[in-house]
Amino acid sequence: MKEIEFTLPIKVNSKLSLNSIYGGLHWGTRRKQSQKIHEIVRLSMKSQNVAQKMFEKPVNIAFKWHSKLDLDNHGYIAKLIIDGLKGYIIRDDTGKYINSITHEYQKDKGVRVKIQETETMNN
Repeated sequence: MKEIEFTLPIKVNSKLSLNSIYGGLHWGTRRKQSQKIHEIVRLSMKSQNVAQKMFEKPVNIAFKWHSKLDLDNHGYIAKLIIDGLKGYIIRDDTGKYINSITHEYQKDKGVRVKIQETETMNN
């Protein structure tokens, strides 16, 4: 099974939390955040020699966060990161291409992303 793991130098704080969206974050701010995160994802993968090659089978994506946010508050930043993966190593973020997304904490700085190909879809 194919597997890729890399680290993103992102400091996760309340500005990138799901609560900020519920609080009515302005669309222009969301747009700037998404562009910045997409760029960080692409540059980080390139600098860590992650080949620009699509997974052929569905994947499981595991996030390890260094933050004080509740785990369920990482949904917004996880979406931005996954959107940054599209067209580089995954084709899309639908159920056809992603089986699962998991979240856990880590002590190391940044965000650790592990993408593992699966044999079949869970659907």
